Amino acid sequence: MNMHALRRHSDPSHHHDNDILLEVDFKWLMAGIGYWIDFVKLRNDPVYANNCLQCALKSDCEPLRRCALEIRDELDNAQ
Repeated sequence: MNMHALRRHSDPSHHHDNDILLEVDFKWLMAGIGYWIDFVKLRNDPVYANNCLQCALKSDCEPLRRCALEIRDELDNAQ
């Protein structure tokens, strides 16, 4: 992992605006189908993250599926 990614994911104050918007979108899209997302847990618990993302990817909501793919990419890049 590069240092920029490490700094960005270890300190929420360093999130890019797009990352924050992506997280907000994901959280509200998931809330729309009845799931509440804990982003601290999502970033730190791979099992929780996988469960959330799998749920989103199985959704009928295309914007939620796209958002889940972007979140997955962000989490993969943070490792």
